[in-house]
Amino acid sequence: MTEMKTYDVVVVGGGAAGLSGATALGRSRRSVLVIDAGEPRNAPADHAHNYLGREGVPPLELLEIGRREVAQYGVEVLTDRVVGLSGEVDDFLVTTAGGRRFGARRVLVTGGVVDDLPDVPGLAARWGRDVLHCPYCHGWEVRDRAIAVLATSPMAGHQALLFRQLSDDVVVVVHDGAEIPDEEMERLGAIGVRFVHGTPQEVVATDDGDALVGLRLTDGSVLERDAVVVASQPHVRADFLGPLGIEPKPFEMNGLVLGSVLEVEPTGATSVPGVFAAGNATDISMILVASAAHGTRVGAWINAELASADAARAVQARRDGFFERPAWEERYSGDRVWSGKVNVQLAAEAPSLAPGRALDIGCGEGGDAIWLASQGWQVTAVDFADAALARVAEHAAEAGVGDRVETRRLDVRAFDPAGETWDLVTSHFFHLPDGGMPDVVRRLASAVAPGGTLLVVGHHPDDLATGLRHGHDTFMFTADQLVPALPDDFEVEVCEARPRTQAHPHTGEEIAVADAVLRARRRS
Repeated sequence: MTEMKTYDVVVVGGGAAGLSGATALGRSRRSVLVIDAGEPRNAPADHAHNYLGREGVPPLELLEIGRREVAQYGVEVLTDRVVGLSGEVDDFLVTTAGGRRFGARRVLVTGGVVDDLPDVPGLAARWGRDVLHCPYCHGWEVRDRAIAVLATSPMAGHQALLFRQLSDDVVVVVHDGAEIPDEEMERLGAIGVRFVHGTPQEVVATDDGDALVGLRLTDGSVLERDAVVVASQPHVRADFLGPLGIEPKPFEMNGLVLGSVLEVEPTGATSVPGVFAAGNATDISMILVASAAHGTRVGAWINAELASADAARAVQARRDGFFERPAWEERYSGDRVWSGKVNVQLAAEAPSLAPGRALDIGCGEGGDAIWLASQGWQVTAVDFADAALARVAEHAAEAGVGDRVETRRLDVRAFDPAGETWDLVTSHFFHLPDGGMPDVVRRLASAVAPGGTLLVVGHHPDDLATGLRHGHDTFMFTADQLVPALPDDFEVEVCEARPRTQAHPHTGEEIAVADAVLRARRRS
């Protein structure tokens, strides 16, 4: 067994839309797999037209060129048929008729379109050769020739109108049961279009099948024609999408159901997140160049969605990593991070307290712990980075207070004082994401001795307006948000957003900021 390979995008269908979407994705350095069953809708046609720069190219040659081009950008192409799709966005499982399995973050469906033709003997055998449907795809090639338009629906009037621009000899053969509005017949008759009524019996070809002879009519006569125009009924066959809840929808134009398509948003997104569709699978009126353009557009949308998802994932990883020990070990293993000065609010609040035992949470390089020790406090400085604690010990010794500062490594998110208490528990600019601070405050409050003080200071959310990036807005907090975490035996003494000024880290100018300050005393 080989390990299943996962791609950013698996493209189902290797036609113009699929390869164009794959090109856009490959050029954006996405890992892309194109799975193609080798049954392009336009395979019967000898040449493709209205494709700027590739006018008259055989369709199969165009696809071969496309395969070579996508390979330049690392796109892989596999000849197989997709038979299963399950999973969800970022975690799809694609299975094939050949028993292969692939993972995909996104899926782009561009294939599976087939043309249902009227049941006229000999018609399907000449489809794409001299049995045609589109004046823009094949009209020039039958200009000035004898043309029959098979009227199986009112859509035939539109076809006759357009092919009449190309030939003076256009006959509409109206099938039994089909109706063309009187005003449409009048308009077509006025420009020289003739009408025959009755379902033709067969399409007649030369004995060697090399050329079209015409249509055998209901009276047995043969209407000699060089080309037959018919409105096919294109349908999307993508049974593998059914289990996800994606079913083809009727494609309507001028009130007529002309086939079925996959319903998509302007971005190509289907109703299932992560599954996209492009080309004729979404709009049967698209000619080849339009399908290619749509594939490119949807491929670009998929890449944009992936880029956004990648950025969101990076943000989450950065947030998660920022609050884990390795990031802080690395940070404190380089140049000095902080100024070494005491935090402003600790210097403002501590002098009113009688020195005793202090617990400094998230001590960093020891600026607060050393200042408290110099004020007569016996300090326990805690952090979860050994590199930080080593600096605290070094700086405390240099400041002559090494005997008054003890260091401990612990993660405050799991802190349990186990009955040990301190007269002052202080935390300055320790932040957790997504509302994690109240739980920390509960833990810190349990370490405050009766009559002792809890002091928690953080960056206030209003600081975002200054352009300072203390972190994401979910990292910051107000003092009010912390109060409910205090046990009942605490009395709040300070709960405010306290203004101060500081130098902007980039411009150096003095700016106004605010600290969230919570000071509470435990009753004796």
